[in-house]
Amino acid sequence: MAGKGTLVRAWVGAALLAVMLSSVAAASPAAALPPLQTQGEIRYLSGGIGSDEAAAIQAAREQFALSISLSARSGGRDVYLATVPLTIRDDAGRTLLDVVSDGPYLLVQLPPGRYEIAARYGGETRTRVVQLVAGRPQRLALSWSQLTNEAANEAAAAPPSAAPTLAPATDAGTAARDPALPPVRVQGGVPYLSGGVGSEEAAAIQAAAARYSLALTLSANEDGRGVFLASIPVSVSEVGGATLLDVVTDGPYLLADLPPGRYVVRARYAEQEQTATVTVAPGRTARVSFAWRATAH
Repeated sequence: MAGKGTLVRAWVGAALLAVMLSSVAAASPAAALPPLQTQGEIRYLSGGIGSDEAAAIQAAREQFALSISLSARSGGRDVYLATVPLTIRDDAGRTLLDVVSDGPYLLVQLPPGRYEIAARYGGETRTRVVQLVAGRPQRLALSWSQLTNEAANEAAAAPPSAAPTLAPATDAGTAARDPALPPVRVQGGVPYLSGGVGSEEAAAIQAAAARYSLALTLSANEDGRGVFLASIPVSVSEVGGATLLDVVTDGPYLLADLPPGRYVVRARYAEQEQTATVTVAPGRTARVSFAWRATAH
């Protein structure tokens, strides 16, 4: 057992060194990161309240073995959560991490292996099992279908310092949100929204596009004029890797919050598929426009 502990400590130490070196190389985003903490042999950070901190955490996700996002449905919209109790246990049932989140994100350095993650909010526990592989950071989105009455009661009964903190699950964690925007959803750890049917919603999405790392527009030429499209199957995959988004759009626009990297975007309309390979860079929006030449009859 001592040898195994030494191996874990060495692995975590090397991973931590990689994070620190990366932070030095990208000093501006790293300056907004919450502090790295230690519990037992596990290093982690948690936060994401405020646009700068949320953006810094999102940019750092690839440097951690596991990143977890926490969200719920409230009042017909998606919200991010804070002060959520969360535990991580190894395959032997030992608790490696037992924390209360400081925001909607938790990044954890863990050695390769199988882990059980459990988080509790509103009287409901979400449990997931993940298999971590060396060199392949994994994302996990834990979401609750709605803000339950029990959650509201807990929030009312708790002291102000411990009450659940809710922030709109969009626009990199900013508190203000255009009410005309469609709700933000989370798939594969990636927040996204889709819509643009109607001038008010379209204008709101266009104004919010600069706060997302990917903005997709879908249109076609019908009878000699351009028309916007809805109900289009769209997928976003890592180049040579996993599919992060696989959705059907609710309108001509799709905004997604992807971490830095290279992605393949695919969309299909009238039996014709269009693809684009894009590079997502920190602080920049990759814009993709798919336009089909004709509508099939």
